[in-house]
Amino acid sequence: MQAVQTVVKLTRICMASTLLLVLSVSAQAKLPKATMDDYVWEVIDAPIYPNLGETCNSKNELKHRDCLDQSAMIYNQNLIEKLQLSKYVSRQLNQTTITIPNHEAPIILTDKPVQDEDGDGLRYVYLINRYDKDKNWLYLSGQVYETNNTVLINLNTGSIQEFEGSHLTFSPDMTYAATVKVEFPGEEEVIIWKKDKYGSYQYDKNNIDYDKFRQHFKFYDSRKYSPMPYNANLEWVTNDSLLVDFYFKMNEHDTIAYRVRFNYVKTEPTSDWQMIPIK
Repeated sequence: MQAVQTVVKLTRICMASTLLLVLSVSAQAKLPKATMDDYVWEVIDAPIYPNLGETCNSKNELKHRDCLDQSAMIYNQNLIEKLQLSKYVSRQLNQTTITIPNHEAPIILTDKPVQDEDGDGLRYVYLINRYDKDKNWLYLSGQVYETNNTVLINLNTGSIQEFEGSHLTFSPDMTYAATVKVEFPGEEEVIIWKKDKYGSYQYDKNNIDYDKFRQHFKFYDSRKYSPMPYNANLEWVTNDSLLVDFYFKMNEHDTIAYRVRFNYVKTEPTSDWQMIPIK
């Protein structure tokens, strides 16, 4: 443990030096308002999802798509085996089948072609994310380009809901849920959901000052072009208090990132959510 702390401490020193170097490269860039003491550095995990196209280099569109399908299938099949989900889940080329006990028809999720704004053909792909063994809930990610949504399936009842955003987490009493959007720099977003009387989750009203939200990111990095968030973490402190951490690397291959934290709170059951930037 002491060795790990020493490594983290030394890495933080290196990152502080890197930060000064990065910010001094452009004479036109304004320095952030944050001082070195304002930065909280944390060791980061490897990305959750693989780069499915990393080994798919064919210029032939059909061959490239087939390679992506094969990569997604292998990724899902490996997780099905690792999480011991073969009783419920199977994955063929571009189709995920979920079998629910005592249900006649399975749930079928098929990767579907979509087009981006330039008209290029893309595919919305379903990837297994994680499995909550205690609740018997399966989380999948629906991904395409700059979109990463969450599909939640209750393997006991067969209920299914797709949430906009990733990193889905629930408040202790399950009244609220939250997701984030971190797929495009400068467009981060926190989405809070509330359970309705039917058991589904709907957008919950909030009173978020977006300019204040963006200013908190700029407090740590005021360069013209916003960096890409590497990861995020959501933690419910209470049913009415949510901590949201965004993590940013200074360099592509860094193993440590600085944290940008927000606290979302509800002061009264009928009040809107309020956002508090945390330094």
